[in-house]
Amino acid sequence: MTINYLDEISKIKTHRSGQVVSLHKPLLLLLALSRFLKNGEQKFLYDDVEEEMKRLLVEYGLKNTKAVRPQYPFVYLASSSALWKCSVNKSELSNPDVATRKEVLGATGQLATGFINFLKEKDHAEQVITTLLHTYWPEAYHCEILETLGIGDLQSMAAYNDNKPQSRDKSFVVDVLDAYERKCAICGYSIRLGDALIGIDACHLKPIQHYGDDLVTNGLALCKMHHWALDRGAITINPNRQVIISDKLNGPKLDDFFVLYDHKPIHIPRDNKKHLADANIEYHMEYVFVK
Repeated sequence: MTINYLDEISKIKTHRSGQVVSLHKPLLLLLALSRFLKNGEQKFLYDDVEEEMKRLLVEYGLKNTKAVRPQYPFVYLASSSALWKCSVNKSELSNPDVATRKEVLGATGQLATGFINFLKEKDHAEQVITTLLHTYWPEAYHCEILETLGIGDLQSMAAYNDNKPQSRDKSFVVDVLDAYERKCAICGYSIRLGDALIGIDACHLKPIQHYGDDLVTNGLALCKMHHWALDRGAITINPNRQVIISDKLNGPKLDDFFVLYDHKPIHIPRDNKKHLADANIEYHMEYVFVK
């Protein structure tokens, strides 16, 4: 039976604690892929990847949480057996649902043989990385994750664009841009080349990677700068539909691009039914915004 590895990647079961989505498994797979691409490594000793996994989890795993348990994905990614094997089976643990560090020390994990063969074929590694990034992280994170893992130079931009998963609902883009009159809801930016709109995105307030929907009530039209900032949690929208900037945001031009709009109301659609849903605002403030 032929395995669709891209489909397997998009179906990795991510743990949810309440509204919080855990990205432990996708991060471990990205780390393993980076080592495979850089030096051909296929088998990994837990003790050798633990510290790097901790750093990755703090930066890209879960927002606003103290739970960093790199031993979990090392064991539980094996539930995606087409992708990962582990010398420790969860059935061997004292508690199958709670792998302890002590039980995982000395364990080995490895990329599945069939998956390795797939990765060796032309452009397949790029397709796998692209699928991982777009399935589990907003686009604002992608370049930084690649740079952190040291595989940016291996990422063919042509392959990246050609294989990028499409929006689940193409009407989302049209509906959001129309609702916000094709201008940034924060700064009013609206530049066109002829009739073509340049640098304005329809973005999700509650990320689709966090099970956000494609309804216009979860959308904002934003310029590239403010879209990036929203996705990274550098800014948020409060229940009064005002922009709030993170205290941790700093750097040149901060006043021009961000402080100027702090606690200022965003542009809202004329149709009340297209306003941001309160639940999506609350989610972004609690789970995405960097406090």
